[in-house]
Amino acid sequence: MPLSILNAHIDDPLTIARRSSQPRGRSIIAIAMICFGVLIATFLLYKTAQTQQTQRIDQLLDVEVQSFSGAISLEVNEHLNRLSRLASDIEKNVPSTFSTWHALAQQALGENSYFTSLFWADHQQKISWQTTQQRDSAKPTFSFNIIGEQDPQLNATPPERMSQWHIAYPIYTHNRTAPSHFLGATINLEALIRKVENKYLDEYQHLTITTLDGDRVLFGNNINRFAASSKIQLALIGVQPSMTLTLWQEPGANQFISLPILIYIAGMIVAFLLGIALYLAEVNLMSRRAAQTTIDYLKNEMEQRKDVEHQLHFVANHDPLTYLPNRHALTDHIQNRLYESISHRLDLALICIDVDNIKEINDLYGHSVHDALMVELTHRLQRLRYSDNYLAKISDDQFAIVGTDLPPLKAEVYAKHIRHALEQPFIQEGKEIIATCAIGISYRYDASMPAQELLRHADTAAHRARQLNHHRVVVFQMAMRDHLHQKKDTEYAIRKAIQGHELSLHFQPQIDLETHNIAGIEALVRWQDTAGAVISPDTIIRTAEDTGLIRQLGAWVVDKALESYATLLVEECAPPAIAINISGHEFQDKILADTILQAIKRHHIPPNAFKLS
Repeated sequence: MPLSILNAHIDDPLTIARRSSQPRGRSIIAIAMICFGVLIATFLLYKTAQTQQTQRIDQLLDVEVQSFSGAISLEVNEHLNRLSRLASDIEKNVPSTFSTWHALAQQALGENSYFTSLFWADHQQKISWQTTQQRDSAKPTFSFNIIGEQDPQLNATPPERMSQWHIAYPIYTHNRTAPSHFLGATINLEALIRKVENKYLDEYQHLTITTLDGDRVLFGNNINRFAASSKIQLALIGVQPSMTLTLWQEPGANQFISLPILIYIAGMIVAFLLGIALYLAEVNLMSRRAAQTTIDYLKNEMEQRKDVEHQLHFVANHDPLTYLPNRHALTDHIQNRLYESISHRLDLALICIDVDNIKEINDLYGHSVHDALMVELTHRLQRLRYSDNYLAKISDDQFAIVGTDLPPLKAEVYAKHIRHALEQPFIQEGKEIIATCAIGISYRYDASMPAQELLRHADTAAHRARQLNHHRVVVFQMAMRDHLHQKKDTEYAIRKAIQGHELSLHFQPQIDLETHNIAGIEALVRWQDTAGAVISPDTIIRTAEDTGLIRQLGAWVVDKALESYATLLVEECAPPAIAINISGHEFQDKILADTILQAIKRHHIPPNAFKLS
């Protein structure tokens, strides 16, 4: 199965935490428009209520101003009736002297507190007497209104001063065509109106009396232009009005503005609460959407992570070139099969295939040929494997097949078929390449055998097959393991001996066959283990080469051999030459010559007495 390239982009997990759950701009605008609409409706309702309230106030003031005008007229008429009765009494007995008239007038003044004074005028409307006048003082002069005349209010001119309204009744003594005298009174009209005002109006209502054309205020304060008001023309006597009476209400009166203000406040509260409710609803909606988006994102990320895990698991358990399971996957598979075989007896066999000279093929033909060869070998193995077999590539030059219900004889035959198929010629770039292989087979002989041990057995058998030329399919035997352990122990002991300078040198004489004299000595390395067994030089040299200690061993042998030969020279019993055997690995060492020359110089050995072999 080819390994697909993972292109999925996984976001930083902090991106989820930073996702905004704030309301959208359009939602904020919509909420603001709804609240603005509620405010407009509230304002219109407020204006409607205020208009209706103003109309009701105006209607109420119209009624009240008519009632108030009637009350003023009633009060004025009441006082004028008193003056009329006094005029009728005087008309029957006209006084001839000031004292007589003054006595009658004082009696009338005592009965009416709003008459500030009474006066008596002749037929030419000249003041003869007045109650506030002294006997010998000058006569006052002022004009007055006459009741009963065709134009009784002096061309509808209002009183100059509301506190001094002069009004008179005609007195007829000779005939009824022309009056002979006038009985009049100065009435405090301002105090009379104030009395009616206190009686009928409350603290928020005010009365203003102006001239008919409104140019001059006769009573009260100027009218507030924002106040609700009602006007009526006032006629004190007769039917011709001479003044305008205005009743108005203060704009700050609670009883007139409470309902519209309550409506306005209620509308503001409703708009505020509605805005909050809509905002919270939008926040809740966006939070739900963000939560759902986060859930979808996390689901998608989990799926992506699962895909990544599957990809990583595939990479970790498969060879990148052939896509076969690797050693780790093979170990898990073997262990699982071993667990299954505990309850169901299975003949489990592991075939390990070592391909020879893979490094040489790679160095000779290049990586492309090497890779093509490995792929071709994989295809050949896949064509040969049984359906229940497990094929894996456990190293660059090693394959493995796990077979179930594969008895030993059948496994060996199967391994030979595999070897024959793999060693068929391989053609690449016009070149014929033949890959040989060594096959090792191991079986499970113990129910508690772990997978790693089964693999080691197969590797040991394959390693043994590499060492054989005539039989390249080898089945693991316990003796191989014992031999391998013994070999490893020996190699460890030799390494320790080399590092600890536990070796010894033996000198073997070299005889000239013609003269039968000693022509020289040859230095041979020897080592005796703890059991007393003498280890051969071949084993020592091979172990040193395998473990990388050959340079150290060679330098030690050269130094010790020349040191011993130098002693023989001093004692004058040295043979003509000394020979030392050098390993083929040592000849590849670039510092070998320097090591030998330094030893010859250090021990003062004649160069012609030293021989290498």
